[in-house]
Amino acid sequence: MREVVGRITEFRTGFLALLELRLEATRRPELRAVLTERIRADLDFNVTNHLDAGMPGDATTVRLLYLALNWLIVDRLTLPELFSESEIDELIEAAVDRALSG
Repeated sequence: MREVVGRITEFRTGFLALLELRLEATRRPELRAVLTERIRADLDFNVTNHLDAGMPGDATTVRLLYLALNWLIVDRLTLPELFSESEIDELIEAAVDRALSG
């Protein structure tokens, strides 16, 4: 998961553009419909890959990690001094551990 967060964070402009699209989708129902469909397909793809790979956890685990790590990425990109690198590593580890323990 650290690698995933790192890769997404390195593609700063892409992630921030997607965040801007999400904000615009709150004002434009037609964009919201398309974006919801696209993101749902991506999330479903991630759930399917996780389950097919036999990784620990279930679909809820994947969704919880998606939610937790997305907001961590938002904070890392918009408020980079909020958490140190070691705190980010600890938070990722805690999110994974806690999502899997449920």
